[in-house]
Amino acid sequence: MTKRQAGNDNERKRASKVSAEPRMERVPRGKGNAGAGRARQADFVVIGGGSAGVAAAMRAASHGASVILVEREQIGGTCVNRGCIPKKMLHYGATWAAILSGCLSHTGGREDWNDAIVRVKAEMARLHASYTQRLQEAGVQVLRGEAMVTAAGEVRVGGDTLQARRILIATGSRPAPLPVPGGELASTSDDVFQWNGVPASLVVIGGGYIAVEMASILSRYGVKVDMLVRESRLLENFDEDIALALAEALTAKGVRLHLNTDVTLLDQANGAIEVCYRQVEEGAISGSGSSGSSSGSGGNGGKNGKGRERIHSVRAQAALAAIGREPNLDGLGLEALGVAPGQRGLRVDRQFRTSVRGIHAIGDVTEGPQLTPVATAQGRWLADRLFGRRGERADFDVIPTAVFCEPAIGSVGLTEAAAIEAAGKPERIGTRIKRFVSLENRFAGNTMPSVMKVVYNARSGRVLGVHLLDNAAPEIAQSIAVALRLGVRLSHLETTMQLHPTVAEELFG
Repeated sequence: MTKRQAGNDNERKRASKVSAEPRMERVPRGKGNAGAGRARQADFVVIGGGSAGVAAAMRAASHGASVILVEREQIGGTCVNRGCIPKKMLHYGATWAAILSGCLSHTGGREDWNDAIVRVKAEMARLHASYTQRLQEAGVQVLRGEAMVTAAGEVRVGGDTLQARRILIATGSRPAPLPVPGGELASTSDDVFQWNGVPASLVVIGGGYIAVEMASILSRYGVKVDMLVRESRLLENFDEDIALALAEALTAKGVRLHLNTDVTLLDQANGAIEVCYRQVEEGAISGSGSSGSSSGSGGNGGKNGKGRERIHSVRAQAALAAIGREPNLDGLGLEALGVAPGQRGLRVDRQFRTSVRGIHAIGDVTEGPQLTPVATAQGRWLADRLFGRRGERADFDVIPTAVFCEPAIGSVGLTEAAAIEAAGKPERIGTRIKRFVSLENRFAGNTMPSVMKVVYNARSGRVLGVHLLDNAAPEIAQSIAVALRLGVRLSHLETTMQLHPTVAEELFG
């Protein structure tokens, strides 16, 4: 047995050992099961065991409330099982695979996918056990099963009836399906974490942060990636300068971008998936200036004028749809109770109350930002308000966020466009942009620049937003969020001593 094989075997053993979770009570589906008809009383019933639900349940229990948490799958929700944790670990693995591939000619990134998945699953299993143990130690009763809210103050789980004055919906979100013929042929970001290997080629449909992260990660594992983006640029909700710089970085690494596209059909034949799409000719970008990467084109034979739509298609071994997420509300019975929906998710007020008394909702199932720290903060604050002292409300106006691609993006505060819209006049907003090649890139022989952009009030100098493109960007954005909350000004940055040599010092000079 080689050292590598022995290492893989040890990882699998650790994963198996860690996944032996503390026991949960499992409630069978349907009626007429053993124990049917039981009624349980609690102060708080939480439906959903993700970041929001776990945070609310544990904080409520710490205040002495009797809490029942209902989860139909694994504890941890999207973040642990299908999002933040496995994605970040695959991002690390992709980075290491790319480095090895560049340094050692006989090492290919694709060979490392199975090793990465073993490590990811081991960490997920460890977190499942940790969450479950912490919930039990806090005194939270955990039930596995499908929950339905049958009345205000009443939840059914299998044959059990749970009665509580307060019910919390924290069931999170799921990938939105691709609404075109053949859309079911496309995988989702959830599916990627179950892949035992990677395809040789992939079409990623979408241009948001999940699409960008998946395209970046998989391309570093040796996958030939085409991205079909509906908008005229990547990351529509991020600062434009940062998004354009990222597009240059991705194309330089071999990811082919097709902008202003509208996917119309997916078809499978001869072991490949063909994705058909419409594209406005003047908005098309393919690779780094090439004439096109589609495997075929049709429509009007290329006789369209500038700005006219043309029909294209691209073939690959697999397709991945990352076009957004939608709330998990199916089967909860909320519509029958009159719980009012919003445009995206449940509508809640500032105290996370739905339109039905006694029913609250937090996290991705509501219309707020779909971010783990936001969901966690909402859960703790709500539990404090309902069962303890009035907790200090988190500042949801300053939320740092990141895109774990290569290079990474960190962002906090207003983009330039949002700042101008808020100010009313462009001249009221100033920006400062720095482009430089980091020492990390210079060492690797890579001339791709990092980008740092500061958005500020032109009159007062108050910093309104900071947007970064560099592998250190997420860590810097977390720290700079505190400065923004405290009202940092451009002059403060300019007169603060820098730490040299770092990437962050470029913000201060």
